[in-house]
Amino acid sequence: MIRFTGVNKSFHGRSVLEDLHFCVERNEVVALLGRSGSGKSTILRIISGLTCPDSGTLMVGSSKIGYIFQEPRLIPWKTALDNVGFVLKANGCDKKKAREIAANCLEEVALKEYALFYPQQLSGGMQQRVAVARAFATDPEILLMDEPFSSLDPGLKDEMHSLMKRILSERPLTVLYVSHNPEEVIRIANKIYMLGPEGKLKEVSAKLLGDHKKAISRTIEFSSWYGGSVAPSSLSSGNHVQ
Repeated sequence: MIRFTGVNKSFHGRSVLEDLHFCVERNEVVALLGRSGSGKSTILRIISGLTCPDSGTLMVGSSKIGYIFQEPRLIPWKTALDNVGFVLKANGCDKKKAREIAANCLEEVALKEYALFYPQQLSGGMQQRVAVARAFATDPEILLMDEPFSSLDPGLKDEMHSLMKRILSERPLTVLYVSHNPEEVIRIANKIYMLGPEGKLKEVSAKLLGDHKKAISRTIEFSSWYGGSVAPSSLSSGNHVQ
């Protein structure tokens, strides 16, 4: 579980998060939507310990956290296998065991045959799959996703979303997926929040998911975080999320 209570964060005098109350329950897949600069990545950085809040409290139910970034961030002089195994060895796993786990993770993302390829020998989609394998290698209980597929073309995005949906169905864990694109997150998340100015949140009702996904996507696209409005029947508003 992840719980923010009254969290505030400013950068150079500019408030990014103000009195943020936000919770992701255990094994929930939650999406956080907002435009650039709205504080989405700041929330992930606070959860992972890369940034400290100015005030308020944060409760994170596990220290086993996986992180998938927008870019693959692979080490260019290491093979796909060693890129995945590197994080395991950094956490004290011996070399033989690390390679075994890394090989299994690459197989899980359909890259078993490319284990000894270097990043520059892989396509953009393959590199991001290596990044996904790396995130899962330490068997995390919490997964943070920072617009991980935004730089991929539409075909690769579809492929990656199908891959993530399959993996998450096999590995239940707590997920927070941030993006500016509702078309992406709506395929994976079972709960969606919109992040507006200073960390104010609006929750898309889970009851509207399912058969109405396309309609919700269009509604969100022109919603309040771009300065428009959303039908009251679609959203419950306020920065205290139920």
